[in-house]
Amino acid sequence: MFSIQEDTVLGLSTVNMMKHIDAEKNGLKVLTDEELHDLQGVLFEMLIDFNEFCKKNKIYYSLAGGSSLGAVRHGGFIPWDDDVDILISRKDFEKVKKFFDRDMSDRYWLHAPELTKGYGLGISRIRKKGTVCRAREDAESDECGVYIDLFVMENTFNNKLLRNIHGFFTYAVGFAWSCRVFLSKKDLYMKLAGDNKEFKSVFKKKVLLGRLFSFFSVDTWTKLWNKVNSFCRNNNSKYVVVPAGRKHFFGEMYERRWACKMKWIDYTFDGRTERFQIMKEIENYLEMLYGDYMKIPDPDEIEKHVVLELKLK
Repeated sequence: MFSIQEDTVLGLSTVNMMKHIDAEKNGLKVLTDEELHDLQGVLFEMLIDFNEFCKKNKIYYSLAGGSSLGAVRHGGFIPWDDDVDILISRKDFEKVKKFFDRDMSDRYWLHAPELTKGYGLGISRIRKKGTVCRAREDAESDECGVYIDLFVMENTFNNKLLRNIHGFFTYAVGFAWSCRVFLSKKDLYMKLAGDNKEFKSVFKKKVLLGRLFSFFSVDTWTKLWNKVNSFCRNNNSKYVVVPAGRKHFFGEMYERRWACKMKWIDYTFDGRTERFQIMKEIENYLEMLYGDYMKIPDPDEIEKHVVLELKLK
């Protein structure tokens, strides 16, 4: 639920730190088992709506991240998962933008780096109207409903040199964007750091670097990062990449021949089974992302689910 671009540059990784924030001490809401179940119910209905929208408009997508892992390993949600992740090619995401207002805007908002003012995320989201699922990245937004994350699989160059240049610039601009976001939300992040000296030290460095990049607004950095990520226009390139994914450009580079070919998989929630799209060779993706993906993590490795505010009705 609480996610942010991971920075490995200069030892400034913040993802793992956010997982170990003392949620209750810092004013965050920890979801109960009942609330998590109800949230999964809303997400399941949203996924059904999105799937119908895609079928109508001949849009191809794949369950991704924990959603694909849950489908393969559990036949539905990972029991402790609190979101839905989708991978979609740049070509198909353009179709989502084209048809969204016509088919979905009565029930949902579409937020995207290139569309939404004040958004400040490198991924896109479909959010359900009439609900609230407020996290730190949208602490001040009025359109903060329960969401599905859309990670765009971008084209990249067949030429290795050009591909490496593309990757370098996505990392560089993404790092600058992340630091600039930290600066814009410095009060919230320092509050979350609490009394933890290590966290405060890293957060202060991120804020300091953010000042160096403050010659552009968060919106400008977000749009610039999106443009750099989507720079290659070859929809038949050998590889696709997910620059805004958990492992970024080089860690999430997949062959188009299997990453953009889909099949159907059963997905069950509370006794109801639907069929959603997933990569044809999903095992390749899961192994690259998780290693031994069929292994259940130890209980102490499972994250707590925290939000600033949650309203499902």
